[in-house]
Amino acid sequence: MPLPYLLLVALLSLPVFFLLFWRRKKIFAFCRRFFGQPEGGDTSQIIEEDKLPAEESTILRTYFKGLSYVLANETDKAVAEFVKVARINTTTAEIYLALGQLFRNSGEMERAIRVHRDILLRPNLPDEVRRQTFFEIGLDYKRAGLLDRACRTFEELLVRDPENTAARKELSSLYVNLREWGKALTLHKSSPSTKNELNLIAHLTTEVAKAAEATGNKEKALKFFLQALELDDGCIDAWLHYGDFLKNENQILEALDAWERAFILNPDFVTLVISRFSGLPEEQKNKIEKEFFSRHLKEYSENRKFNLAYIGWLIKSGGLEEAGSCLEQVMKEKSGDAEVFSLASKLIDKISTSIGIGGELYNSVVRNFFSTQLRFEKSYRCRKCGYLLDEMAWKCPRCSTWDSVTVR
Repeated sequence: MPLPYLLLVALLSLPVFFLLFWRRKKIFAFCRRFFGQPEGGDTSQIIEEDKLPAEESTILRTYFKGLSYVLANETDKAVAEFVKVARINTTTAEIYLALGQLFRNSGEMERAIRVHRDILLRPNLPDEVRRQTFFEIGLDYKRAGLLDRACRTFEELLVRDPENTAARKELSSLYVNLREWGKALTLHKSSPSTKNELNLIAHLTTEVAKAAEATGNKEKALKFFLQALELDDGCIDAWLHYGDFLKNENQILEALDAWERAFILNPDFVTLVISRFSGLPEEQKNKIEKEFFSRHLKEYSENRKFNLAYIGWLIKSGGLEEAGSCLEQVMKEKSGDAEVFSLASKLIDKISTSIGIGGELYNSVVRNFFSTQLRFEKSYRCRKCGYLLDEMAWKCPRCSTWDSVTVR
């Protein structure tokens, strides 16, 4: 059974058992009658002595029936039973909290919101229940796609309960989805920072810097890029975009140093670095690319992504023989990499144009290509949840984890 249903079952069970806790013996007696007594057991005395009042008996029967529907994943029937429970006992707010959750899980957002709002109208509502209700309403709005209302609800909850980590996490996720980078950054700076939290803050700071640069606020952009690197000098995202900023300011050598730092941190992201060279003047770009590959070829010759980038550069610069030899070695791995397909296509096109169809190099590349590249896979994968991506993302679209996406 999925974990959310187990948690929901536990939540749904608590109100009734608290409601009748002082009749503990009677609950056990009722359970034995409801689920059956082991063979040879005598229930007559239990039934005689521990008979439950009619209302409480009805509540328990209906509750157990509703729980059985939850366990069977029949949400609609479960909702119907818990509505009955709520009508019988109108004083227990927890029952209505659970009922609202069931409505939300079954997609009935208007009913979920209405049930949870009604709880807030009750006089003398305990603070703990009021805070939980605000949290549930925030989740209702989020599930319904009313993200601005969800933000306001969680913001109000954090004013009332600044230590509410669940509300803080939900609000942070909403800010990121809405690209409210400044608000997300302020939220995280207001809480104690662990090492992982500093990494997240560095990413958010980088996003604030990017947004500032996009609006022409260069002073703010520089300030936040430097802050991001001070928070986490291993943040590749920050180094890459700081390099972009420096290049746009015509500080080419400094930009190259920043991009080089990003490459050293993770050579698998080599294409994110060399793609930035294309924004330089042609003559300067060719020189920088040649120096880059010459400088790193020996140390990173065993790195697959570096080799593919090197092959691409060889094809572009006319080193077809070496490119063909390197590509044949890569294709022996039978990886099904779409990047290999692209490189092979470019090489075949170059060879047919420069050397002519039918040559030994042409035939060798074509033969190896069709015998090995039979399938194509996405280039990036999230280490945490396994999600596959075509393009690099610093935050996984599925599990929302920063820096978990890596090259396959």
